[in-house]
Amino acid sequence: MDPPPLIYHLDHNSVMVINSTGRMRQLFVPFKAKVLEPTICIKEGSWVYIEEVQPHSKHRLLYRVGNNWWPYYIFRLEIHF
Repeated sequence: MDPPPLIYHLDHNSVMVINSTGRMRQLFVPFKAKVLEPTICIKEGSWVYIEEVQPHSKHRLLYRVGNNWWPYYIFRLEIHF
């Protein structure tokens, strides 16, 4: 199994994803993500659209889903490139 991709904040509308072979891809919002940990309003295993990205000092990145901001690590991006 490949290690998870590296994800870097570029701006509020995109992230840069680097896979295990070093290939890079810029993702623009909205992009789809799978929920790994349940929240008060999102079930584990469901799919959501990330609508905005923001850097954060504690969590590194926050993703906005609807009106709520969540840390990036509760989601998995499924990108094949």
